[in-house]
Amino acid sequence: MVAERVWLVHRGGFAAARVLHAGMPGAEGVENLPEGKCRVKLEHGGETLDVDEEDVEKVGSVCLCVTVTTTCLEKSLQFSLHNCNKF
Repeated sequence: MVAERVWLVHRGGFAAARVLHAGMPGAEGVENLPEGKCRVKLEHGGETLDVDEEDVEKVGSVCLCVTVTTTCLEKSLQFSLHNCNKF
């Protein structure tokens, strides 16, 4: 089983992490967590934390992120060029 990649939301911003499920290394006792909690392993440093599920956001598809970013840049450039031609 592959750990799901997520963003852990915290006071300082976001941290890349992976959700640990029963049977995975570091997930011992995860099935005993209270409802609304999950266990994550931070990608930087490897610390394992039990956190509120509402503080975990799924990582979007890299392809989708690139597509959205490219589309936004294209529209911004078109707007800028259109406005430059007015002067």
